[in-house]
Amino acid sequence: MTAMRFHITEVFDIPARDGLIVVGSIRDGELVGVPRLRDDTSGELVHVLGVDHLTPRTRRTGETILVVDRADAAYVEVGRSWTVEE
Repeated sequence: MTAMRFHITEVFDIPARDGLIVVGSIRDGELVGVPRLRDDTSGELVHVLGVDHLTPRTRRTGETILVVDRADAAYVEVGRSWTVEE
C-alpha cells in the first residue's frame, strides 16, 4: 500500500493566525480529520493545528489548506513532502 502524502505548493505566514498556512496537494489518498504528518526529508513530526476551510480556489484545484505550528517552520517550504501516519 502506498503511503498518503501531502506535497507543499504554497506557504503563507499571516501574523494574525495561530500557525503557518500551508497549501498543498494530497497524493495517494484523502485526508480525514486532522492528520499526523512526518517530514519526508528529516523524518520529524509536523504538528498540524487544523485543516482550514475550503476556498473557491482550493475547490477548483483540489488542494488542501493546513494550519501548522510555527515551531515546525523549518519543515514548511514549497516543494517539501510529508507522509501521513496512520
